[in-house]
Amino acid sequence: MGFLRINSESFDQLVSVILLCATILYNNQSFGIFVALLTVAYIAYKYGDFIYRSYLTLNRDLSGLFLLLKVKFDLNKRLRENRGIHEIFLDVVRKSADKTALIDVQTGRSLTFSEFNRLSNRFANYFKQKGFKRGDVIALYMENSPEFVAAWMGLAKLGVVTAWINSNLKMEPLAHCVTTSEAKAIITSSTLASVLTATHQGGHFKHVDFAQYSYGKPVGTDPDDFIDLSAELMKSDSLEKEPEKDKEVDFRSILCFIYTSGTTGMPKAAVMKHFRYYSMVMGSAQSFGIYPTDRIYISMPLYHTSAGIIGVGQMLITGSCCVIRQKFSASNFWKDCVKYNCTVGQYIGEICRYLLAQPSIPDERNHKMRLMYGNGLRPEIWQDFVDRFGVRIGELYGSTEGTSNLVNIDGKVGACGFLPISPLTSKMHPVRLLKIDEASGDVIRRSDGLCIPCRPGETGAMVSTIRKNNPLLIFEGYLNKSETSKKVICNVFKQGDRAFLTGLTHITTVIAIKFARMTFSGDILHWDRLGYVYFKDRTGDTFRWKGENVSTTEVEAVLMPLRSITDCTVYGVHIPNTEGRAGMAAIVKSPKADADNDKFLSEVSQKVASCLASYAIPVFVRLCVSVDRTGTFKLIKTHLQSQGYHTEDSIYLWNAAKKQYLPFTLEQRKRLDSGADLSSL
Repeated sequence: MGFLRINSESFDQLVSVILLCATILYNNQSFGIFVALLTVAYIAYKYGDFIYRSYLTLNRDLSGLFLLLKVKFDLNKRLRENRGIHEIFLDVVRKSADKTALIDVQTGRSLTFSEFNRLSNRFANYFKQKGFKRGDVIALYMENSPEFVAAWMGLAKLGVVTAWINSNLKMEPLAHCVTTSEAKAIITSSTLASVLTATHQGGHFKHVDFAQYSYGKPVGTDPDDFIDLSAELMKSDSLEKEPEKDKEVDFRSILCFIYTSGTTGMPKAAVMKHFRYYSMVMGSAQSFGIYPTDRIYISMPLYHTSAGIIGVGQMLITGSCCVIRQKFSASNFWKDCVKYNCTVGQYIGEICRYLLAQPSIPDERNHKMRLMYGNGLRPEIWQDFVDRFGVRIGELYGSTEGTSNLVNIDGKVGACGFLPISPLTSKMHPVRLLKIDEASGDVIRRSDGLCIPCRPGETGAMVSTIRKNNPLLIFEGYLNKSETSKKVICNVFKQGDRAFLTGLTHITTVIAIKFARMTFSGDILHWDRLGYVYFKDRTGDTFRWKGENVSTTEVEAVLMPLRSITDCTVYGVHIPNTEGRAGMAAIVKSPKADADNDKFLSEVSQKVASCLASYAIPVFVRLCVSVDRTGTFKLIKTHLQSQGYHTEDSIYLWNAAKKQYLPFTLEQRKRLDSGADLSSL
């Protein structure tokens, strides 16, 4: 294309010369050739790069288009049938009654599809006898187990909505989730019953009355406060019969409430309907090639979308077998996969990093695992993970409640998916990136009030058009309607349209031209020239220091590849009388790290000095035993930020002159507290 690199004026002159020649040769038979050459030259000059990029991505885009159409046609077929998830599951039971459906690693117990269905029926019939009916809500507060899945599947047969409560919650957050769901009963495990009791005793369940069921005798609390559900379900074999079908429970009914992680504020309950559950299961199955013959290893929490839908949903909808572990264990991951002949696994957050930090064992290469799918695999360790463990990665990006989802179907390292660059295929997938002001978080609009879409090579926030007549693009939102409105942005590409905006948004003001100014706090994505999309940053994780914006994600990306680090989270902390926030890296050393902190910090110092701009180098390093994470391994920075540099943990201060971290003394802390300048320490 180098011969076409001429400026606009030169090109106009060239066109004039060619036209003159064409006029002279009008009566000559070569005229048609000149016109054709002119047309080709113009197209090559004007659209050459776009045509070339479209050619490079044509196979990927057509594959994505075919996948989207396949999922859409299948969903439309199911919508016409209008049968709920519980009825679709019965089709699987009829085909595979004696096939293993679930294996519980904790107990070694396995259930066939018919056995699992009979257990589900026991839940359904028991609670039907207790008077529960369609529209009622029962909260599930349980660890990973076959009973967790059987409980919500059985209750779904009645049209009873289940609220999937994070099993790590306690006290106020636990009470908040149960209360906001308006549950009439709660089912817990024998080991979590005491947490529920302590929450009651703490006065967090004020003016709330619900029945309490414990699967197994409660441990550490008064058994009389709970009904032993495991004993109740075994009292009569008649409970195993298929319950009478409720015709009002269909594909469009509410199935469950799934809560956000609560990394900022209290968790919010997202409404999950049967058709949405189905589309997420089949979308992931079709995208990554998950089959009924697969055995899927699940160690993620079942109350979350990853394991509860796109994980165990493969068993319920496609007939795969699921191997469930109560909690993730890095040391047992590959041992379990070999023992139970798993062929597919799930990851989320930093799971892959934890596995890489483990010492090498024969099982990590002797397994039958061909695919691991999930989200959040960092680009810095992606190839290392693939090379060491010999698996294919299926990365996806989206949210439980949202209509915007991306999938990486061709294994592009570091990409969380792609957006077609050709107008022939992009129209079918109404997901776009919008320009935002990364410093302020404002969605940028033109003078007419519409948003500005990103072009390949630009960075922005992801949105998906909301369309009521398209089931894939319906935004159900949250139980709290005010929270729902915060996720919807209006007047996006044309006046009156609406879109779901990934990340948390809030209205800051209303401008005269009648649209709301939206401040975005969420994921910032980069769209490269070939259409691949990469996670870049979270606006809420960016802080300002020395007049510059510091991306915590970029700093973490520098530190995380160090094998001497197990965990790392970066955030900004307040220093009195100082503008902006000083960076702090809370680090958990790995077992492989040098026991001598000075040697370890020398390695960290060398890394940040060689890779980061001076303003991005963390001012403080805090050595922690552990860092707070949600049940799905998302970092919780709020507690660390609130402590700042006032902590019992060892703190080290960056010395710019020596380019290394030195101990942060009590005297230095007192001087900072009294208003001393950081540079004077």
